[in-house]
Amino acid sequence: MLKTIKLITLTIIVAGVVVTGGMYIRGQRLMHQQSYRQVEATQQAQQDQQELQAQEKFIKMVADPAVKLYESKPQVLPSIVIAQAILESNWGKSELYKQAYNPFGIKGKYHGKYVRFETKEYINHKNVTIMDNFRKYPSLLEAIADHDTLLSNNFIKSSNDQSYLSQAKLLKENGYATDKDYDEKLIKLIKTYKLSKYDLQAINQE
Repeated sequence: MLKTIKLITLTIIVAGVVVTGGMYIRGQRLMHQQSYRQVEATQQAQQDQQELQAQEKFIKMVADPAVKLYESKPQVLPSIVIAQAILESNWGKSELYKQAYNPFGIKGKYHGKYVRFETKEYINHKNVTIMDNFRKYPSLLEAIADHDTLLSNNFIKSSNDQSYLSQAKLLKENGYATDKDYDEKLIKLIKTYKLSKYDLQAINQE
């Protein structure tokens, strides 16, 4: 009888140790998971902050010459210039921008200089990929100046238009891009990143 009691007691103790050990392991695992999620959240927050800073830097880099060019010769509103640069170059990350200072996807040659890249076009109601020539510029300033001239001569054709809504629609209507939602994408970028403040800055300093 005594042996039986001892055996039962020992079994209970062992079972308790096993349960306690299991609870401890699960607790440790939960703590590790929570710690890992906290590290992930911190890293994501840091990445988001770095991305935001890179975006702000790119906007300012395009905005400064765009505003100055508009002040000297009112053609394309700075907000349109910046929005197109963002959209066409993916915030300056495109190889076309890195290799040719061409953030607008302008095709052709610039003083005989060009690079060849694949490009997606919307032709006959279908998205297709083709190879084409794109202008290669020596600097971002020259790219923006050439872009202003191209748009004012062929697509916007009005120095009195001070509405980014109007200019975005003119780009679409006059065939600047094959994307049927091109104007809406530009307008959304302008509103999201409050780019119209650069229009006000340029217009008020004319």
